[in-house]
Amino acid sequence: MARDTILAIDVGTGSVRVALVGLDGTIRAMIQREHDQITPRHGWSEQSASQWWANAEAGICQILSEHPDARSRLLAICTCGQMHGTVLVDDDCRPVLDEVPLWNDKRCEAEVHEFAQSNDTAALLSLTANPPTTAWPAFKLQWIRRHRPEAWARASGMLMPKDFINARLTGVRATDLSEASCFYLLDAASGRYDDGLLRLFDIDRAILPEVKAATDIIGTVLPAVCRVTGLPEGLPVVAGTSDMAASILGSGVYEPGTASDSTGTSTLLTVVSSRPRPAPRVNHLHLANSAWGIFTILDSGGDAMRWARQAFHNGSATYADITALAEQASAGSGGLVFLPYLSGERNADRQNSRAQFFGLTRRHRTGDLHRAVIEGCAFGARRCLDELEAVSGPVSQLIASGGGSRSDFVLTVKASIYGLPIVRTADAENGIVGCAMIGGLGLGAFPDVATAVKRCVRFDREIQPNPAWQEPYAKLFKVFNDLYRLSAPYYDVLDSVEAGSLPPT
Repeated sequence: MARDTILAIDVGTGSVRVALVGLDGTIRAMIQREHDQITPRHGWSEQSASQWWANAEAGICQILSEHPDARSRLLAICTCGQMHGTVLVDDDCRPVLDEVPLWNDKRCEAEVHEFAQSNDTAALLSLTANPPTTAWPAFKLQWIRRHRPEAWARASGMLMPKDFINARLTGVRATDLSEASCFYLLDAASGRYDDGLLRLFDIDRAILPEVKAATDIIGTVLPAVCRVTGLPEGLPVVAGTSDMAASILGSGVYEPGTASDSTGTSTLLTVVSSRPRPAPRVNHLHLANSAWGIFTILDSGGDAMRWARQAFHNGSATYADITALAEQASAGSGGLVFLPYLSGERNADRQNSRAQFFGLTRRHRTGDLHRAVIEGCAFGARRCLDELEAVSGPVSQLIASGGGSRSDFVLTVKASIYGLPIVRTADAENGIVGCAMIGGLGLGAFPDVATAVKRCVRFDREIQPNPAWQEPYAKLFKVFNDLYRLSAPYYDVLDSVEAGSLPPT
């Protein structure tokens, strides 16, 4: 029987998904096992590394049990996953600190501030292609060393979430260039760890994973894992990549000048470039192909809808339910504005910003609140897009991917606030598709990236701005920006109030 199936594993912020994907991009089966973000205080966000592995292992067992014929058709395993989650492991690839600070965790803000005060970050920008932020693992490591010294002393390696899954599968500690490009420890030009940065952070190179290409085979599945999961012995495991790079590739965005709006938990706006273009307000990551992504991020771009679903309905309403409620409200939500900074911000003067509703009146109802959340996320993303275009140049259209791309209504709100058409992919699971494409490239199933995209990526339709919505949105975008600016002095006050009600760490 032909080996024509990739086992794709996606370690997301909301769940671990395990899928069987054909070499035409068709998802033949998928298992999803959810997990939650733990938020002990504002700005903190963590998850259990052992839960990720438990979900992955159980998902593999279940999908092979339900599809026993797939075992003999597997060509490779490829993983992708949420970025920056800093997993410290021992010699056996077991976590020494199970509570992993995630990509949107801001607890190392003091470490970032101290670093920026002590170093020429403008000069470092040309080396790293990134400004210092709380997202980068270099700063998360500093926080762990300072606040969790017992875990630091026991650690022999650092991995990202998908690298941790790979290590449990193979025993090999490695990462890919996409992940490593955002460690704040890499020379962007050479793709190697920089000795000067390692000295600045006092990090031993031995703790860092070897940097591979996303398509490199890093090893095969361990016999013990095969016995538990039913995976065939000798099955190759490809390095894989970040969920962002996988989603971008899986939506057909890989050529310089093309642009992406990828919304899952966050909203990532990316323009593909042949080289980095360092600037203080944008980030860069190496993509799964030979190109760079210039990007900005709204941390709560999709998570705000998840929060509203829990806060207003205790999780009982579906996303379709709350979108239907929002559609009943008028454009502009009756003068109600939502600032979506539920998890603070990555690239901002004040990374501890807060969410808020402004303009509430007695006549507002649940639909207005939901529409204001959707519009507020689009306003926040528009701010990010403006920062991005200042570096990349004008964007003519965006290709939408991720779970946040499935609603025509949400995409029309975005298109109307961005002032741009948005093209949607036919398949919502762009990360899974992109992950499978990388696995296929690693095993030689595709001759090149262009061929993989042609075979696996399909497009649905183009969403245009609604002209009737653009005037009220232009007015409210000004209100949004003024609120953002005028609220800033109060964030530190709220931090001090919250700190007074929490036990020390």
